[in-house]
Amino acid sequence: MSKLAVAILGLGRSGASVGLALRRYMKKGGKHLFDIVGYDVSSDAEKQAQKMGAIDRIEHRVSEAVAGRDIIVLALPADELKAAYKTSASAARDGTVILDLATLKRPSLAWAAELLRPDQHVIGLTPVLNPRYLFDNNVTTENAQEDLFDQATMLLTPAPSSAKEAVDLAFNFCAILGSPARFLDPLEHDALLTFTEGLPALLGVALFQTLLHNPGRGDMQRFTGSAFGVLTRPLHDLHPDALRDEWLANRDILSRALEDFIRTLQTMHTLIQQGDRAGIEALTGSAAEAYEVWVNHRFNDDWDKEKRPDINLGQTMMGSLLGNRLSDRLFGKNDNEKQ
Repeated sequence: MSKLAVAILGLGRSGASVGLALRRYMKKGGKHLFDIVGYDVSSDAEKQAQKMGAIDRIEHRVSEAVAGRDIIVLALPADELKAAYKTSASAARDGTVILDLATLKRPSLAWAAELLRPDQHVIGLTPVLNPRYLFDNNVTTENAQEDLFDQATMLLTPAPSSAKEAVDLAFNFCAILGSPARFLDPLEHDALLTFTEGLPALLGVALFQTLLHNPGRGDMQRFTGSAFGVLTRPLHDLHPDALRDEWLANRDILSRALEDFIRTLQTMHTLIQQGDRAGIEALTGSAAEAYEVWVNHRFNDDWDKEKRPDINLGQTMMGSLLGNRLSDRLFGKNDNEKQ
């Protein structure tokens, strides 16, 4: 049975859920064992992740967390990512595979190309969550779940220079977490995630900013409900610098998405201002019908599915990438089998 050393940087819901999914895999008798180190800028998140069993131990410095690790999982906000790449480049060993869970992949892949050594490999990895949690936007450590990635998909965005063996490892790692993988070009990935992740967060900030400039903001803030809280939650979960960095790193796609959204708002504004009952009914009716179709597809996972390669959890990386010793561990070979 092979044993792999994993570092998880960022212990919010996604990062801690990776650890819990690996723990579940081991409890079910998986072929690999994982030694999991965790790091987060928040000591409370670190302690909670360890208490939940998502990590084996805590390291309070990125350099110590990544040293000697086979796999590094980056589940960090945008404003912490570049520094993590810079530290990993010097502190992580050759052959390390970095799995980057960042919302945007183009910035991460650019930093990887700039900072990492040739024998360090990065693969973009984006979890599409279990539909069970589709309407749950609590991304704190306490809300981590071992099945967060089940019944969904992992989006893989390898860099052009990614070694095949690193891609194979990422592909199999997704299966261990509970999700099949689908490959996307980084630009296509960021365009899709702009509408499903980036734009909703921006709209929440815009709504709160609008409230702040309203003369009735005092009473409005006092009597807010769950709809307001859900939409504006990114201001609670993300540091302003993370929002800033993500918006600026994706300004080309985000600005076009905003233009599309503004046009929709203008249409809705005109319909409401003119009291166009039929127009409003047509707009809300068509949206509701399409929404129902989307929810059904999302929960049933019955989209048109392309044929995917078979997953072999016993073979993930070749000796040419990380050396024969680690390759044997990944293949699950013991000393007698190697002779």
